[in-house]
Amino acid sequence: MKKLIGLLAVLMLMVSGCGKEEKSSNENTLKTKVDGGELIVRISQDMDFLDPHKALAAGTYEVMFNVFEGLLKPTHEGKLIPAVAESFEISKDNLVYTFKLRDGIKFHNGKNVEVEDIIFSLTRIGGDFSGNSVVRDLAKNIKEIRKIDNKTVAIELNKVDGTILSKFTTAIISRDVVDIEKSPIGTGPFKFIEYLPGQKLVMEKFKDYWMTGVPTIDKVEFSIIKDEQSSILSLQRGEIDLYPRLGSTHISTLENTNNIIVTKQNLMQILSLNNKVKPFDDIRIRQAIAYAMNSQEIIDTLDAGLGKSIGTNMSPVMKNYYNIETEGIYTHNIEKAKKLLKEAGYENGFEFTLSLPTNYRFHADTGVIISEQLKKVGIKANLVEVEWGTWLKEIYAGRKYEGTVIALDGKIEPYDILNRYISSHRRNFMNYESKEYDTVMKEITQTTDEKIKIELYKKAQMILAKDIPVVFIMAPAGIIATNKDLRGYTPYPIYVQDISTLYFVK
Repeated sequence: MKKLIGLLAVLMLMVSGCGKEEKSSNENTLKTKVDGGELIVRISQDMDFLDPHKALAAGTYEVMFNVFEGLLKPTHEGKLIPAVAESFEISKDNLVYTFKLRDGIKFHNGKNVEVEDIIFSLTRIGGDFSGNSVVRDLAKNIKEIRKIDNKTVAIELNKVDGTILSKFTTAIISRDVVDIEKSPIGTGPFKFIEYLPGQKLVMEKFKDYWMTGVPTIDKVEFSIIKDEQSSILSLQRGEIDLYPRLGSTHISTLENTNNIIVTKQNLMQILSLNNKVKPFDDIRIRQAIAYAMNSQEIIDTLDAGLGKSIGTNMSPVMKNYYNIETEGIYTHNIEKAKKLLKEAGYENGFEFTLSLPTNYRFHADTGVIISEQLKKVGIKANLVEVEWGTWLKEIYAGRKYEGTVIALDGKIEPYDILNRYISSHRRNFMNYESKEYDTVMKEITQTTDEKIKIELYKKAQMILAKDIPVVFIMAPAGIIATNKDLRGYTPYPIYVQDISTLYFVK
């Protein structure tokens, strides 16, 4: 644990001048846009699947967002726009979605996208397909897919679903590709070139991309570097051009040599507690931990005071849906924590294992602070570092853990942010069960009235805030470091890196 504790010796930084790209080191020199160039992006985790219908990890979607597109795609404003489709219509009964194919759109292998590819992609994810939750939720509600003509496809649902539109971002893949895992061919602005597990994924500009004017960069390498210090050194040496999700403790080191961008993120950091494991099956224990923790201390120490304390599983960046009343339900209070522990029969505290992912130093360091905070009420958190692959298999999928620190990525559709807490949901790795919560979430899918959905989303958030299935820590600030000559970085309200907007200047 020396690595974890050592990093915490860094004092909180005073951050100023952030929120926009830095000026050129020679402010009087006018720089011009370069057409082309090669870009290296640092990422901290390996891909789990290159098959877009199977990928579970947010870090995989972050990369492959540039390769695959659905009938619709999200914008940096959080809106949905036509992508593979040119336009769409919804029937009056909200059961039939009719999509018209975009003229001349091609796959990366040069073949035109046809209606049959749409049908293949959406049929592929049906049945017992072991895909991610978004594609499974879409697949289980498709009653029939009909080819209207060579440019038009109609998708009929089994039942009305007020959250279905965002699920049409599910990737459209070519029916001619035998193994999409080995040959990830999509319609995005970049096409796949090479993947070396644990090392890098390389893609290059797709010159026949349907959107004019993008991309500019010729070649992109996503370099998998798990060690943060090695990544910082590579950035300083100019071996890396883009470092997303930079720790705030490095701002002062890099602000004179790199552009520093600070944004809000649709991301929620949590202390997840396995609700099926004693003593976390007792709400009083979870409440005691929430009272014992001081999220502002974590924010000030690890996020330079830039993050935002949250009381539920939604980031304030989702301002139309975020329930601000959930803030402050469990404020730091040692006496309340001790009282609840005593009521639950743990007056002298207890021990548990807190598993921390090695590739996310931010979460590992958060775990160190949490362990120190919990000591004050007699709870001993035994810190154990876990490799990312093991974390995904044992904790995320297998639910074999007691506690862990992680961040949950937000989505365009609020339902997809909150649905993991549904009792039967495959991603409910915290093992939370609430009939009340399940009922509210079901009601959301049964209405298309936006005002009613907003009320229900806020109600669902309040249930989570009071039940405290996990301890909601913060919505971390998004800190990005780039090459001084890189421009056009576009932050998204979802976990992606859009390389299509980037360009170099000279």
